[in-house]
Amino acid sequence: MRAILLPVFAALVLWLPAAHAQTEDEEILEESTENTQSEPRQSSRDKDLDDEDLDAQVFYSGMGIERVSTDYDNLGDATNLSAILGFRVPTFPWVGIEIDIGQTIIPGEYSDPPAGTPGSGTCGGLLQPPCSGSEAEAGKYAPDGDGQEFGMQALGIGLAFKSRGKFYVTGKYAYRYIATSNDTINEDRSGNGLAAGVGYRWGRGLSGVELGYKELARNVDSIGLTFFVRTGAGR
Repeated sequence: MRAILLPVFAALVLWLPAAHAQTEDEEILEESTENTQSEPRQSSRDKDLDDEDLDAQVFYSGMGIERVSTDYDNLGDATNLSAILGFRVPTFPWVGIEIDIGQTIIPGEYSDPPAGTPGSGTCGGLLQPPCSGSEAEAGKYAPDGDGQEFGMQALGIGLAFKSRGKFYVTGKYAYRYIATSNDTINEDRSGNGLAAGVGYRWGRGLSGVELGYKELARNVDSIGLTFFVRTGAGR
């Protein structure tokens, strides 16, 4: 009999801890299920509050690439890298203040104005033949004494108006200052400029992408693509 009871007792000793552990696991699983079922779902009001918190994001920044062109026939297009820091007015979410800077990374080609054109340096001076071109024709070119490639640094600060929604339109009005490598363009370094564009916001907030046109100076403008991200909370 003892020979029979010992294996049975040993089996019980091995089975009881396993059974107890299984019971504990079942209890933990049941408690977890009950807690999950008892947790209330997020109400639509809570979701609206989350949206309001996201809408409170008022600071944003952006990086972009621009193609800069001029009205002068002897200057090729330049490529600028641009950066924007913006602040959206909390009480008027469709109005913002933006500061943007631009730096040429690929300059545009420069070519001398045709000989005989006023301002080309080949006519109209002492011991030089008279210029054959008209003043209107001279206005098509931007002569530069050093003959440098077309490049610039640009700065702007102004108002930005953007419609609400994922797809939006924008209009901007800013004070602008540029410093270029061209003597003719540098005669008008500063002034007011307009900008316009269309954009798309992804997610909820200020992050998105924008395609826009910008007046950088008289006879100088750009078309660029900018990516925006929100950088801070208003409250």
